[in-house]
Amino acid sequence: MLTTAEDSLSLISDHLSRIRDLTEQAANGTYGQDSLNAIQSEITARLAECDRIVSNTEYNGIKLFGEGASSTTGGGEFIQQIDPLTEEEALAQGYTIIKTADELQAINNNLSGKYILMSDIDLSGIDWDPIGDINTGTPFSGEFNGNGHVISNLTINDPSSNGLGFFGMVENAIIENVGLENINVTGATVVGGLVAGGTGSEISNCYVSGSILGVNGNGQGGIVGLLGNGSITNCYSACDVSGSYTGSLAGQISNSNVENCYATGNVTTGDCLGGLIGAIVGGSVKNSFSTGNVDGQNCIGGLAGMISGAEISSCYATGKVAGPTLTGAFVGECYDAVSTITNCHYYDVVNSGMTAVGDNRAGTSLSGLTDGGTPPANNKPLYKPNFDSNATGTQQNVLFQAGIHSDSSSQINLDLSFGYSGLSIDVSSSDAARNSLNQIDEMLSKIRSKQTEYGAAYNRLESALESIGVSIDNLTSTQSTIRDADIAEVSSEYIQMQILQQASATLLATANQTPSIALQLL
Repeated sequence: MLTTAEDSLSLISDHLSRIRDLTEQAANGTYGQDSLNAIQSEITARLAECDRIVSNTEYNGIKLFGEGASSTTGGGEFIQQIDPLTEEEALAQGYTIIKTADELQAINNNLSGKYILMSDIDLSGIDWDPIGDINTGTPFSGEFNGNGHVISNLTINDPSSNGLGFFGMVENAIIENVGLENINVTGATVVGGLVAGGTGSEISNCYVSGSILGVNGNGQGGIVGLLGNGSITNCYSACDVSGSYTGSLAGQISNSNVENCYATGNVTTGDCLGGLIGAIVGGSVKNSFSTGNVDGQNCIGGLAGMISGAEISSCYATGKVAGPTLTGAFVGECYDAVSTITNCHYYDVVNSGMTAVGDNRAGTSLSGLTDGGTPPANNKPLYKPNFDSNATGTQQNVLFQAGIHSDSSSQINLDLSFGYSGLSIDVSSSDAARNSLNQIDEMLSKIRSKQTEYGAAYNRLESALESIGVSIDNLTSTQSTIRDADIAEVSSEYIQMQILQQASATLLATANQTPSIALQLL
C-alpha cells in the first residue's frame, strides 16, 4: 500500500518537475506567443495527468490520497478534520461539559473557564445574551472548544446596542472547532457572528452562515467584527454582511494574522468594505480568498476595502465590485503605511476594466498583483490552500494491527492523504509564469514532505515486521527446547521400564528352578 502511494507521488513529482522547467523557460521572456501556447498546452496536459493520478490511486478499493473524505463529527463542515473528545477525555483535560442552551448561556458566570460542547445546540426562541460584554469591559478570556458541533438559529435584534454576537467581547481567548448556522444578528456597531470584538485571541477551525447587520457601521464580520493582536486560521464565512468597515469574514483587524480562510457572502452598504475583510492594519492575510460581491460607497475592494502596512500573499477575489469612489477589484485603498502584496490575483473580466487597487496612496508595489484572467471554476482555490473550497477534510487514516493485543502499542495509525486539489499554472506572460513558479515550488515541497512521511512509515512497518519475526523465532526455539526435554524424560522412563522388565524375567526364571532343586534333595 505504501509503495503504491509513494510511487504515485513520484509520478506527480516528475510531472511537476517538467512543468517547472517549462514555466521557468516561459518566465525568461524570450519566447513568442506560439511557443508560449505550446508550453501552456503541455503544462495543461501534465496537470490533467496529475489530477488523474490523485483521483485514481487506490489499493484494494481504498483511495490512498483521501479523495472525498470528510469531517467525522457533528453536522457541520469544517476545514480541518476534528477528532472529538469523549466526555471522559474532556473531563480529564479540565473542560466543563456543555449540552444545553442554558449551560451555554451560563458561561457568563465564569468568563475564564474552559468549556467544550458535547452536542449540537439550537438557540431558536432564546433571548441570547452575548458571552462577554464589550460595554462593561468584561471579556471572555477562557477556552471554548466546539468539539465539531453546531450552534444554530442564533438571533439578536438590537439596533441600538454595540458588541453583539455569540461572543460579545473576548481577550486572550481560544475559540475553536465550532460552527454557527443560520444566524441573524443586528446591532449598532461592532457586530460579529461568532465574536463581536476582541484582542489577543485565537480563532481556529470555525465557520458561520447567516446574516449580519451593523446599523451604525464600524466593524461587522461573519467570524469577527473587530480583532486586534490575534489570529484567524482555517475559518470561513457564508454570511451576508452590511455596514461600514465590514467584510464577510472580518470587519477590521489590526496586527492580526489571517491564514487558510475564505468568505462567500455578499458585503453591502457603507464605507471600507471587502469581500473578505473590511480594513487590515498591520498583520498578514495568507492563502485566503473571497467569492462574494461587494457594493458600497467608498473604499471598496474585492478582498479588502483598505490595507495599511499589511502583508497580503497567495490570495484572490472573484466577486463583482461596485462603488462610486476608491474602488478596486482587489483592494479599495492602500493607505498610510506601505503594504506587501505577493502572488495575488484580481479579475478584470469580472469587474469590466476596473483597476486592481482604487487608490494606492501609500505607494505599495503592485507587481505581485496580477489579472487572473478567468476566475477558477466552482470557486476552487487558485493557489492550492491547505483546504478544499467545499470545507471538507481530506485525511485518509489507515490503522494497521501489528500485534496480538488490542491496545495502542499493537497498532500503527498512518495518514495516507495528500492535499492536492489541482494547480492553475499560467504562462501567458513572463510575470504570470514567475508567479506560477511559487505555486509549483510549494507543491513540490509538499510532495517531498509527504514522501518523507511515507518512507518513515515504511521503515516503521519493516521494524514491526522484523520485531514480530524475532518473536516468532524465539517462540519456535522455546517450543523446540520444550519438546527436546519431553523426549529425554520419555527415554528415561523407557530405560527404567526395560530394567524392570529384565529384572522381572530374571526373578521369574529363578523361581521356576526352585521346585527342581527340592526334588533333587529328596
